[in-house]
Order: sequence, then C-alpha cells, then structure tokens
Amino acid sequence: MPPKVRISSTMINKLTNLTSNNTGRLFGVMSDNSLTVLSFALNPSPDDEDVINPTELQLNMPAEIDLCGILCVGECQEDIPNAFKDIDITDNPLLIKYSLENNHVSPYYYIHEKLMPAPELEIISEAEIWQRFSYIRLKTSLPMVTQKCELTEAFQTTRKNIASGSVGFHFSDSDIFLLGNDSESREISTKELAKKSFKNIPGYIDVIDVTMFMRMTNELSKENVLKYAPVLQQIKRPFESLQFDLNIDTLSLVGNNLTATQLYSILVEAVCRSLRLLERSLMQQLDNDLFNIPEIMHFKPKSFVHLITIPYPTGISSEDMKRYRKKLDKLLAFDMLSPCFKRGNAVKFARDYKSNDPILQPHKAVKSTLVGQTHISIVDGLYAYHHYQQDSFNDSGWGCAYRSLQTIFSWFRLQGYTDQPIPTHRTIQKCLVDIGDKPPNFIGSNQWIGSTEVGFVLETLLGITVRVLCATTGNKMTDLNWSLKEHFDTQEIPVMIGGGVLAHTILGIRFNENTKETQWLILDPHYEGAENLSTIINKGWCGWKNEEFWKKDAFYNLCLPQKPICY
Repeated sequence: MPPKVRISSTMINKLTNLTSNNTGRLFGVMSDNSLTVLSFALNPSPDDEDVINPTELQLNMPAEIDLCGILCVGECQEDIPNAFKDIDITDNPLLIKYSLENNHVSPYYYIHEKLMPAPELEIISEAEIWQRFSYIRLKTSLPMVTQKCELTEAFQTTRKNIASGSVGFHFSDSDIFLLGNDSESREISTKELAKKSFKNIPGYIDVIDVTMFMRMTNELSKENVLKYAPVLQQIKRPFESLQFDLNIDTLSLVGNNLTATQLYSILVEAVCRSLRLLERSLMQQLDNDLFNIPEIMHFKPKSFVHLITIPYPTGISSEDMKRYRKKLDKLLAFDMLSPCFKRGNAVKFARDYKSNDPILQPHKAVKSTLVGQTHISIVDGLYAYHHYQQDSFNDSGWGCAYRSLQTIFSWFRLQGYTDQPIPTHRTIQKCLVDIGDKPPNFIGSNQWIGSTEVGFVLETLLGITVRVLCATTGNKMTDLNWSLKEHFDTQEIPVMIGGGVLAHTILGIRFNENTKETQWLILDPHYEGAENLSTIINKGWCGWKNEEFWKKDAFYNLCLPQKPICY
C-alpha cells in the first residue's frame, strides 16, 4: 500500500517562486508508513558545466532524509522509469507536477510501472514537522592512517568496521548506551530523549546529543579462536603517508515515536553518510594537489525546512568557497541575493551555548500586548544583544550607541554578510578617526556617538548603505510608522535610534491604522547585568513600548541599514 504523503508548507511556498520549466528531485523522510516531503533540488540545465547533481545532495542531508521522488515544473517531462532508479526509500516513488500557471500541485505514485494519481497531499507547517521529528547530533573523532594513494580504501574499511556492529552509542543526557548486539529492551522514545536534551534557547538549534565509541575487543569463544603463528612482511619503498583525525559531526532526523533501540542502524548510517561526504571533499582536494581537513558546518537557509551539512576545508574562506556556494544556491533554487552557506550562516546548537555568550534574538521571548487589527513587522534573522558592561568593558553612561551598533553588526555577521569580528569601542572610534569624522584624541575616549556616526561606521566597515529618518519630537515618531514597517518587511535589520542623550535599538513596530495606537519593539543597550534572558524580558530591557517611551522634547534620528546584494 502506498504511503500517506505529507508535504512541507515551506516547500510549497518555495515552489511558488519558480518561474521557468524545470525538473528536479524530491527529498523526504519515511515514518509510520507516511512520507513527509521536505525539500527539492533542481536538475542542472544541459549547458551548465561543473554542476552538482541533485542525487549527490543526499550526502549533505541528515540521515533518514532520502531521495523520494521527482519534480516536474511547468511543461517539463522526465524519463520514466529511469528517473526513479536511484530511489530506494519506498517501492512507490512519488512524482509531483507543479503548474506555473495556477500554482497547483498534482501528486502521483509510480506503481507497477504506471503513474497513478495519489490522494490529495496533506500540507503541514514547520511547527507540525517538529512535533513529529527531532534531530540527533553525533560527534566523534576517528584516527586515519593511510597512504595517500589508498585514501579511498581507508574510508571504505572505516565504513565497513562501523557497519559491522563494532561501535556503540551513548546518549549522555539520558545515560543510555546502545550496542550492536544489545538485546536489552529500550522503551524510552525519541520524544522522551528530546525532553531530557532540549534547552529551548532562542537562536539555537535543539538536538539530541550522542557520542560514539569503538569496541576494542571481540566476543569470541575459545573454540572460535584461530591458532596460528604471526607473519610479518616488510617492504621498503618510498610512499606518501597521511595521518590525521577525522572529526565527525553528523545529523539524523528521526520520528519522535521511535524507541532508542531503533536508532542504532540510523546512527550507523549517519556516520557512514558523513564519512562519504568527507571522503568526497578530500578526494576533490587531492585532485587539485590540496589536503585540508574539512570542518563540518550545518546550515538552515530561511526558505528551507531542514538543516544542510557542508564540509568546509580548514584554511579555506567563504570567499574561496564562492563558486561551490553559487552552485548550491542554484541547485536549491535560492535567489542568490543574500548568502546562505557562508561560515557566518552556520547554525548554533544549544549544546555549544556558553552562559556568558551574548543572548540571541531575545525578542522571541517577548509577549505581545497590542490587540485588535494591527500591522506588525519585526526584524528577521539572528542578531546578538550587546549592552553595557559586556566583555568586561565598562562603558556605562556613554557606550549605548556603540552597543546598538554592535547589535546591528552582529546581524550582518550572523547572516553571513561578513566574517569580520564584532567591532570593539576602540575599533569604532578608530574607524571614525580614519575617515576624518573625529580627531585623533577621540580614540580611547569616553565620548558618545550618535546615529550619524553609527551609519558612517557601518558604511565603512561593511560597505553597505544606510537610510536616515528624523522625528523632530517624540510625538512625531508615529509619522514614521509606514517607513519603519517597510524597512522591517524588506530589509529585516535592527534599527538604531538616537535622541537626547540615549540610544536604543528598534526591532519591530506594530500599529493600528484606525486608532493610530503604536508600539515599538525596543532592545535597550543600557542593561548592565548578566546574560539572563528571564531578567532581560521581565525587567523590560527588551519589550514593546508605547508612545510615552519617547521624550516629547527630544529630536530623534534613526539609522536604517540596508541589505547589500551578495552571496
């Protein structure tokens, strides 16, 4: 019986952005006799050179996300049944036809060498997906010693050893061990493992962490022990030897109803998939007389529902990877107007969070208070909350605009627009001196800066443009409602506002067009405490503020950074 088919609403929205005929491949996960289609990749055109084929992308996916069908966009056709030859997740692969004229999605099953109409697709939201599935993240290190000419054989041997049951896994948060021949009942479910592991930190990805260990001895009875004399053969010849540690960092996407014992084979597949991905990266480097150990990085583009894994060779910058990133963007139908796979785009996991790290996206914990029909627009993307006394630097009373600038700069950094570190107060001051805006003695001083200087620094360090808005009094702030809404809808970047002696960061706006009632989502850089989200929210350092927040006798300048077009 063909599986029930669900499809991600995020993928449906992505299909609506396609404008030309094409074909592609579908990726999804099978669970409880239901196929959940999560993403697609487009086939390259015949004229393209040095391309990535969609089938190759499976190694970049979390284990359990597999090739599950084909996609036909517009009037394009695929060679049936040849197009289905690489699909082994199901005996009844899926074909989806997408109409460019009316955005209609038509699903078909390939059953007994015939295309049969499938029942209507169930469209599920991203939130519903994460009610059904969880990520497992496995990290380990494998020593590799091999001759350069035998690297492929070394990877094959390593995969064979892992698949033979010689490894075990440990879920540290639940203190559960899984062994290849383990017959002990493990009734705990993935959902229960997640409850023990998830931390719900804004801006961080929650995963179930697991480690891998190798069995050092075999379980053999005395009767099975072979008795023979050791033989040593010595051959003297020159050769190139490679000795390195291979750092595995791999993901699996698993159904929350699975029990721990059902995860063993999935984790083995995840490690083997990661080994193939790393092998491909190293072999491509050797073809170009390079050898840099890859660093595994995970990414989640905005219009993508699941994570993608990319091996970044150490010492290779995002700019050096530009050609590869461009091919990947094209394959996954991204607009190539903003970076998706630069180092700065890599996701952060809750396990890697440190208590003194700047808090990411604190506004996610803020409850809205304005009711009724309102227009609402909020910053989109990761940013870090920078405030007084951070980094063991005392800027209380004068550094609020510097901190607001750092918050804005963090948005560009975490969106992958720059690899530059967050500028310090001294770096900001030196930049203003270098462009002739301030005298040399400004460096190292405790002098304030305003929105104009913030704009100068952003333009200089990031090469972007800024837009400036003005309100002659606090009462006039509502005159800027539509301009701020447009900014957050299109640019999605935090806004710095300076007025009187204070600077703040605006993260969003909501207003009722009829009553004119307005609220601004404010991030206050004057906070001087520890990185405690509960305190920051409960004490109002990040929250919605009404019109009384603005001083009636103050003049306000707003610095609105603009997104550059780059990838």
